[in-house]
Amino acid sequence: MGLGGLKRHGGGLRGRTGVALAALVAGALAGCGGGASQPPGADGGREGAATVASASLVPPQTFGTPVPEGWRQAAFTALAEEVPNPERGFYRWAWTPLDRLSRDDAADAYASGYRLLYGLVRLDAYRNKPLPQTLLDRLRTGLAAARAGGVKIVPRFVYNYPDSETAYRRAQDAPLERVLQHIAQLEPVLRENADVIAYFQAGFVGAWGEWHTSSNKLTEEPARTRIRDALLAALPADIAVQMRYPGHLIGWHPQPPTEAQAFDGSAVSRLGAHNDCFLASDTDVGTYSEDPVQRERERDYIAAVASIAPFGGETCNALDDPNARPRNHCTDILAEGRRFSLTYLNDQYYTEGFHDVWRAEGCHAEVQRSMGYRFELIEWAHAPEVASGSMLAARLALRNTGWARLYKARPVQLVWRQVGGATVHRAPVAGVDARRWLPGLTAALEFEVQAPSAPGTYELLLALPDGAPRLAGDPRYALRVANADDPASSQGWDAALGAFRLGTTVTVR
Repeated sequence: MGLGGLKRHGGGLRGRTGVALAALVAGALAGCGGGASQPPGADGGREGAATVASASLVPPQTFGTPVPEGWRQAAFTALAEEVPNPERGFYRWAWTPLDRLSRDDAADAYASGYRLLYGLVRLDAYRNKPLPQTLLDRLRTGLAAARAGGVKIVPRFVYNYPDSETAYRRAQDAPLERVLQHIAQLEPVLRENADVIAYFQAGFVGAWGEWHTSSNKLTEEPARTRIRDALLAALPADIAVQMRYPGHLIGWHPQPPTEAQAFDGSAVSRLGAHNDCFLASDTDVGTYSEDPVQRERERDYIAAVASIAPFGGETCNALDDPNARPRNHCTDILAEGRRFSLTYLNDQYYTEGFHDVWRAEGCHAEVQRSMGYRFELIEWAHAPEVASGSMLAARLALRNTGWARLYKARPVQLVWRQVGGATVHRAPVAGVDARRWLPGLTAALEFEVQAPSAPGTYELLLALPDGAPRLAGDPRYALRVANADDPASSQGWDAALGAFRLGTTVTVR
């Protein structure tokens, strides 16, 4: 395969080259069964513990047994509109390179409904020398600005950014040992700020950091594997590294990851994909093979990868392909968004070719709310009273109507707020991993959760705060369920607590 498409982006023209792709055997992923063990850092809360009787994926609105007589129950109304949530949805570019990111930029993104910012870092000046401390310090400041603004970052580090249709052929990256040195220098910064890194695009290699046309043969073995391993080692195990080309992923792992491998920390479970010409042509401008049979195998592989690790990217204009057939209609994005578990997409590039078409055909709002996870509460029930400090029995049914799963662990908590008092008690629902609430399925949870020690009447809320200790208390990073506020039923989002009022109370004796 030859030169891929070239597109105008951020003031420059971008290109991509196809790569030779290994054969693969595509297979369907096994479905998810019962409740998983609790993820690290997911027990959260200031006090309390819980046990889970069962946590299974079941047909909608069903539990294994009837709700006990006398229990308090609630049903919920799903929202029709978008609910901005961490680590998913449309993103925009930062106004400056990541090392110059300001709090105003991050805050503007958050206020505009974005929860992801694309953060480019230019390393052109350091191809032949170590990174200076000033750059590392600026990166820390930029990531702190993201945290202050309530957003997370998708970073990419690049040694060049060609601005013409032919300049990419002259683009220079760095020698292998220099790349490895730079990754090692960046590791402390990345680990210190892992809480605000959503996903990490591999970068570093070739033109635009897109892993093609490397001036130092970094796409060849063993160089590319050494860079991959360095990136995986530099980042915490809960951050996925997204690769640009299926051929590299297939070369490393001929079989895609399975559900049994999800979140086990292995390389195959942590390698996602980004497609920067999503839907642009038959081959997505060199992303996939020219051969239709091989191309479909590659697509099956990426679809399997995306069910375990995040998939995102952007659309593009196939400028160098006069016969390109973009798949830009609603039928295309709705089918492929679901097939590839689309989690994020650029909101500000080539909108006339894709986004404007989706608006005209009436599906843009559906695309926006479907990207990533989308959890909708269905039913809630619990015992009406409980002894001080003992266990409350409860049931909760919810569905994931998004295209993807949650990829980063976060605790599930039942928040007890004393009516007429000051007590707020967060009790973790142990043994429940929200990352296992798969798209298109309903989770029926039956559990016990510890009551507070102070007697009284308590309003109950559901919270899914960020799993990182530094963000756990920041309600802007809490996951909001896609349910309507209903004052008549005392249901609705509490922005101060970062929790959803479930509309029921319980008496603690």
